[in-house]
Amino acid sequence: MSENTPQNPYEPSSGGPTPPQNPYGSSAGGPTPPQDPAGPAQPAGPAQPGVPAQQGGPAQPPPYGGATQPPPYGGATPPPAYAGQGYGTQPSAPFAVGEALSYGWKRFTGNWLFWVLFILLSFAVSAIFNAGNFGDYQEINEAAMRGDISSSTATGVSFGSSLLGLVGSLINSVLGALGINAALREVSGEKATWGTLFKVNSYPMIILTALLLLVAGFVGLLLCGLGLIALAIFAPFTYHNVVDRNLNAWDALTGSFRLVGKNFGSVFLLELALLGINIVGALVCLVGLFVTIPLSLLTLAFAFRRLTGGRVAAIDAGPAPAGPAPAGPAVA
Repeated sequence: MSENTPQNPYEPSSGGPTPPQNPYGSSAGGPTPPQDPAGPAQPAGPAQPGVPAQQGGPAQPPPYGGATQPPPYGGATPPPAYAGQGYGTQPSAPFAVGEALSYGWKRFTGNWLFWVLFILLSFAVSAIFNAGNFGDYQEINEAAMRGDISSSTATGVSFGSSLLGLVGSLINSVLGALGINAALREVSGEKATWGTLFKVNSYPMIILTALLLLVAGFVGLLLCGLGLIALAIFAPFTYHNVVDRNLNAWDALTGSFRLVGKNFGSVFLLELALLGINIVGALVCLVGLFVTIPLSLLTLAFAFRRLTGGRVAAIDAGPAPAGPAPAGPAVA
């Protein structure tokens, strides 16, 4: 009996089963091989500035800072400044007292008629309210001389005088804030006018700030006057913060304290210089105050802008026509 030679079961001649094929081969008819989930590579489109070329896959949105991203702060379209006055457009920088006075003087002489009329308006308002106080005091003196003054009469007259004086102080404070607004516009390169004088961001906040300063002054008076001295030294930029930075009353007051504290030497020397100038102006039959008060407003506005990095227009360019403060970098 002959032995059968074993054959390969997958050979075609053996009649055995068909050998297994590569399931992903072209002729297998098996399942389709898995595809890249990103899909077939797409032809690259036109290059866009700021967007890296894609190596394949679907188009991706441009990365942060790409062509469709808005420009960063400090670019062509920075966010609007506080109160439209250019706050924070430049780094803060120190100043010299002579530099600040020279800048303020040139701005005053370039628009002196407006400033003289503004001080005249302030004096007229102050005189109207103080005239009532003088009349009340005269009534008390005359009644005392006749011997028919009573405590109720004295109390009534005192209350009326105090109320009238409070109203007058508030009005004068508002006028002072308006003067600061005009001075800031001058420093921005805009010529202050009667039309722009009353354009401030918030009258209620100015009145609230005036009340806060009156209360702080009363408390300072109770502290043997030391509080009044501290208030005069550290709070000169309170209304600047309200008008130029749109801060509330409390933040404006505390912000002025911090700003003066960080730059105490230069600010204190400037305040001493302005005090001496106004004393001299008062000695010249009060006529000198028509020059020294506007000079003080313009000088302090210059100092505030320099210390806070605000816009300071070049003095050689001259004042611009009245209108919104011009955009662009400040010129120290």
